[in-house]
Amino acid sequence: MSLNTGFVNEKDLVDALNNKSYTDLNANLQHFCLDIFNNKLDTTPLIVSKISGNSKPDIMITHKNVTKYISIKKGSGNSVHQEKIDVFTKYLESIGVSKSNINNLLLFHYGDDTINDTGKIRYDARECAEKYTKQIEALNNELNGKEILTKILDRILFTGNVENGHTVDYIYHGDLNNGLWASRDEIYKYFLSNKFISKTVHFASLTYQVWGRNEKREALHPERRYVMQVKWSQILIDLKNIREGK
Repeated sequence: MSLNTGFVNEKDLVDALNNKSYTDLNANLQHFCLDIFNNKLDTTPLIVSKISGNSKPDIMITHKNVTKYISIKKGSGNSVHQEKIDVFTKYLESIGVSKSNINNLLLFHYGDDTINDTGKIRYDARECAEKYTKQIEALNNELNGKEILTKILDRILFTGNVENGHTVDYIYHGDLNNGLWASRDEIYKYFLSNKFISKTVHFASLTYQVWGRNEKREALHPERRYVMQVKWSQILIDLKNIREGK
């Protein structure tokens, strides 16, 4: 999804919802709003606005002094989080991830047989997955433990790394006429109660990658080598499973 497409979709949703009562909405948005406000909607108009900055929610919807914060996604291969690797590893340390597994993450991230980007040979993602199989397995076992995974999900989906930012109440994937959504609690429950297996570094079904490995040292943006990124490639599958499980 391009940024422009995402912004247009968010604006379309804001325009369709803002100052509209429940009866003015199409069936899809009626269903969504009924769900997020626990079926407590009347004809009082909704107040909807875009949230600026880097907070995880994209829009806020208020009905009779109750506000819900919504993260909007569209398309496939959604990138849901990115930050500098040195910032992310400090966060992992702060939530209790072991030093050995932080080093395993750095080994996978730099992909040059070092944890400090000093290796002479750089490997691509597939090669890293093959070379560091045992390290990735140990890392995934710790990252996907209930307590650590919950905190990481907060970081990458719901609160981000912005101080005093708003927290996402619902993730909505789609446009005006068709959407899938789930609450923060539903997503926690789904990810924590299901087993996800991957040969690469992952947080439940979300996958970790380097924004740009630059293994040939020819990248137009070499600085992207020092940025981690998380993708939610099967967001439609996961949200559908959550909706069908309700």
